[in-house]
Amino acid sequence: MQETDQHELDALLATSRIIRTFNSYYRAVDERQFDAPRFQRIFAPDGRIVRPNGAEIAGPADIAESHARSFARFEASQHLLTGHDVDLDGATATVRANLVAIHLWKDRPVTVRMEDRAFTAGGVVTADLRESGKGWRIAEVRTRILWRTGYFGDLAQTR
Repeated sequence: MQETDQHELDALLATSRIIRTFNSYYRAVDERQFDAPRFQRIFAPDGRIVRPNGAEIAGPADIAESHARSFARFEASQHLLTGHDVDLDGATATVRANLVAIHLWKDRPVTVRMEDRAFTAGGVVTADLRESGKGWRIAEVRTRILWRTGYFGDLAQTR
């Protein structure tokens, strides 16, 4: 195998691992798997999230705990990610993906229309990742919401 072919294969493998780490974060959120060990496998020790309102949370355990509190108000959520674009630079990478996130409120009656029980937001997520020696870890995730629709509940004040 030629050196350029090997380099290309290494880049494809790294890209696949980066996307898998990135997606595993949203899977953990949607499946309510907020245990600290799982978030330590996803985030760098100093990893952080920047919420759409600009609030920041740092450290895998604090991120997991914050998400457990925040997502307790939802019966379910689903984060749909598409168009992953990875920019790989050695042991660092940036990912950009389109996001549609659906959140179903726990406290809204089943008898109301879906748009009165849930909200949907669309936007762009970007993340910086680092290769840690134990795999790729998220250093930072940022979400930029472009649109929202539905019932916002206690989010109405933060839009």
